[in-house]
Amino acid sequence: SKATVSVLYWGGYKMAMTSRITEKFTKEIQKRTRKSDAKYFTSKRGETSELRDDLNSSDKDRQKDAVKKIIANMTLGRDVSFLFTDVVKLSRTPNMEIKKLVYLYIMANAKLNPDEAILAVNTFVLDCQHDNPTVRALAIRTMLCVRVENMTDHCCPPLRTTLNDQSDYVRKTAALGVLKLYHTSPKLCEEQGFFNDLQSLITDSIPLVVANSVLAIGEIMDNSSFSFPITGGLVTKLLNALSSCTDWGQVYLLDFIARYKAKATEAESIVERTIPRLQHGNYAVVLAAIRCIIHNLEVLTEDQRRPYYSKFTPPLVTLMSSPPEVQYIALRNIQIILQKYPNLFSLKDVRVFFCKYTDPIYVKLEKLKVLLRLFTDKSSESILKEFWEYCQEADPVFVAKSVEALGSCAVRLERVAPRVIDILKKLAANPGRQLMQPVLSAMKDVLRKYPQLYNDILPQLFEQIDIEMLEEEGAKISFIWALGEFGGQLEETKERLEFFTETFREQPANVQLAVLTATVKFFLRASTENEGLLNDVLEKATTEDNPDLRDRAYMYWRMLSNDSHAAKMSDFVIGMKPPIKIDREDDIDPSRLRELLNSLDSIASVFHKPPSSFVQKYGWNPTAVEDDEDEDSIEDESPTSTTPTTTAAQPLPVDVAEQEPEPEAEPAARQNDLDFLFGDSTPAATTSAAPPQSSGAMLDDIFGGPTTTPTPAPRAWPVLLDPSATGGLSLKGGFEIIAGKMRLQLVFGNTSSAPLHSFAIQFNTNILGVKNDTPLELAAVNPGQEVCASVPVSFVQAHVNASNFPTMIAMRNNMNVPYYLKCEPCLKDCMMPPAAMAKDAFMQQWKSTMQPVVHTFSGGANAAQVLSSNGFALVGSYQQQSFYSGKVVTGDTILLEVTAGPQLTIAAKAENMAYCGPWLQHQLGTVLN
Repeated sequence: SKATVSVLYWGGYKMAMTSRITEKFTKEIQKRTRKSDAKYFTSKRGETSELRDDLNSSDKDRQKDAVKKIIANMTLGRDVSFLFTDVVKLSRTPNMEIKKLVYLYIMANAKLNPDEAILAVNTFVLDCQHDNPTVRALAIRTMLCVRVENMTDHCCPPLRTTLNDQSDYVRKTAALGVLKLYHTSPKLCEEQGFFNDLQSLITDSIPLVVANSVLAIGEIMDNSSFSFPITGGLVTKLLNALSSCTDWGQVYLLDFIARYKAKATEAESIVERTIPRLQHGNYAVVLAAIRCIIHNLEVLTEDQRRPYYSKFTPPLVTLMSSPPEVQYIALRNIQIILQKYPNLFSLKDVRVFFCKYTDPIYVKLEKLKVLLRLFTDKSSESILKEFWEYCQEADPVFVAKSVEALGSCAVRLERVAPRVIDILKKLAANPGRQLMQPVLSAMKDVLRKYPQLYNDILPQLFEQIDIEMLEEEGAKISFIWALGEFGGQLEETKERLEFFTETFREQPANVQLAVLTATVKFFLRASTENEGLLNDVLEKATTEDNPDLRDRAYMYWRMLSNDSHAAKMSDFVIGMKPPIKIDREDDIDPSRLRELLNSLDSIASVFHKPPSSFVQKYGWNPTAVEDDEDEDSIEDESPTSTTPTTTAAQPLPVDVAEQEPEPEAEPAARQNDLDFLFGDSTPAATTSAAPPQSSGAMLDDIFGGPTTTPTPAPRAWPVLLDPSATGGLSLKGGFEIIAGKMRLQLVFGNTSSAPLHSFAIQFNTNILGVKNDTPLELAAVNPGQEVCASVPVSFVQAHVNASNFPTMIAMRNNMNVPYYLKCEPCLKDCMMPPAAMAKDAFMQQWKSTMQPVVHTFSGGANAAQVLSSNGFALVGSYQQQSFYSGKVVTGDTILLEVTAGPQLTIAAKAENMAYCGPWLQHQLGTVLN
């Protein structure tokens, strides 16, 4: 029927339209997918053979896709060096896109295939003669970036040709090529006379070529004895070229002009012609111009300089409206400039450096430093008001620095000291703020400068302080200093010192030193009342492990034991001292300041360190021994350090079976020497004498007679078992090499009321196979006694279990309670003596093993020295990467790839990858940090 035909017709039409729309939609998706490079970052099995087939095909699209996929894998960190020969074959392609990708691949992988890199030399030489200047520039740039030793000699003829090329684009590229060649082989660069070619390029008519030539000459001058005569005529030419250069070209020219030592008339002209660069939109150009101006202001008189101050102040103020990162760099540079010219900014400019709520913390802290440098009698009111506002902020770090800045203001200007004291009292009265440490530190600085103001701040401040709530070390030290300095005028001074005396052994070392000094001061002011307090402090201080604390306590004791010295002791312990100087901890040494002023637009001005302190010089010294090795390549090196030998006295093994409990009344001279060597905390019993009338003999009841030489400090072993968790058994110890044999040194203590005996230990299987050679032989440990034991251990292959880390030791005694200890030998005891590994063997083993395990460490500035002294030998280095090999006592080899940077990164590989995991991270973290 017609209705049926109509339905079928429309149904078929809809299906056809739907199919057509679907097909169109699919084609559009495929088209968009082809435009994306995401497909190149996928990886499939059997892909290597497919890539080789595509590279060797005659289809340009297949070749291009294959090279893109190789570059993508290289970007992801995968090893694609095995395709080096196949990729190099494509370097002769006329396709510009493929040529750029191939050159990029060659630059990245030539060092891994130095013998095969020579295959690309002919292509480079031919491309340097290409009709297209872009190809010529690309060829000479890539050729000089491939820093392989056997290619260096082949670079010279093409480089000389391109230095005289008709195209300015090629000449500017070749100018930087001379610098690359100098970095690779300084001797060859000088012998071939490329310095003369650079000197001719500096007079080129194209400003871009001049800028690159200036950059190359400047860096070569910094790293060699090469001297280039800079004349007034050359400086004039460079100034003329400024306006025609790019932003970075202007920076290079201004830095080079700043090297010229101009006369007064020339300097004024240079400054006038540089001032327009201060209006540039690029911050680097502005800082380079300021550096050039400051350099030339040095030869002018003060009257000649003054008009120019107002010229380069506005650009610095303008930098404060830039992004936070630029503000930080500008503020670091401004601090250097302000030390040289403290009156540079006017009073109205001070407000520019006030902190904004949206500023990140690193910008706020730098603004605080700048405001302290701008703090004068005229600006004091506005800056103090601003600091008070900062103290109300929420960031605890910023608030603490603001309070410290208030104290520095009071020290610098006496007129504002009372106002600062009022602010400190308000801050201390705020119960919800964690400001006690910065407030007490600021109070200490103010009172050291103006001790007569103690009555205005100390009584009220001390009433608000709960000493049991003081947690920060700095707050305790400041509080204790005030007790010792003004204790005679304050109430409850003795009670407060007694609190710190009772907790003396739990306090940090610096707090203990402060308590000792404050107690001596308090004793000298009222000796009859405070004799017992001093005796208690001196007894505890002279039995501490800290040598500084113990030596100071002995010094005070000897002086108080001598009548003539005791009479004069008050003169220098509590006598008048010179007032505190203005606190400018950020001030720079004058000689370093001069060097930093010449590096204003560089990273040195941000670090506030001269470039020589963090940039290693390179270059060829004609008077030195000839060395043709490429300093950036992986080069074979023999280890320069051997396994260090221990020269300190080692504890002898103790035959504990023959030890007898010592009577409590035994004199100190009869005590077991090993008890003190291993840190016996029980003070020696002493005989007391009747206190005579003299102040010197007043302390004889502590020391029992004449002066004796202090015993050396005991070795502090780490705590393995805490008596509070074991019912009275304390255990300290660790591994130690004695006479070439590793031993487990243990110090057993008993704080319970019953003897402990029947000790036994057993090592669990562990990653190194550490196992005791003999059972633990230990007699009874009586209450209040410490006994030492030494257990010889060995590395046994049958005891190795790579999955067990850290090493666990089980121990039991007569209490029938098992204890489990964690203890590891140090890294250098686990490694065999370092031996150099050939770089070919290193690379072969590195490629044959699994993916590396990567560890990151915050420390590691001396990583090379630490690794060399802990059993790793340097194989070679490349730029910021160094390669090490080492062998564990079990015979397994560990390979390390160390990358320097803001954080130290170590990639590790081994035949048994278990050694590269938590065990290696723990060991490296211990020695590096």
